[in-house]
Amino acid sequence: MTTISPTAMMLADAIEKCELTQREIADRVGFKHANIISMLKTGETRVPLDRIPALSQTLGMDERLFLMIAIEEYHPGVHEVLVDVLGLPLSDAELGILTMFRMASMRDEIEVEGPFKQALEGLLALAAIAA
Repeated sequence: MTTISPTAMMLADAIEKCELTQREIADRVGFKHANIISMLKTGETRVPLDRIPALSQTLGMDERLFLMIAIEEYHPGVHEVLVDVLGLPLSDAELGILTMFRMASMRDEIEVEGPFKQALEGLLALAAIAA
């Protein structure tokens, strides 16, 4: 009995819901041949990890979830490290905090006082409620 690839199943479901043709999907994602889309959705060919952002955007998929499923399937050791050591995937509150930190870092305004501190405290309060 053949096990169906979780990554391929997720991709096939998104393609089924999409109104684009395989040629249009291939063009938007940067594949030269449209038949690669069939090969990806059946699991005949692995989804290239570097194409996950473009596939996710084109098909309206959750990029983080799609990437984590692909990494777990294709590279279980790497997935284990990401989960155990880095604590991935991040929660929405953690992503919010990370985004705020990155925005402040780009402006060289990393101070944990004032509005940044208030926003951080608000996110931590939301995380506590969600947990």
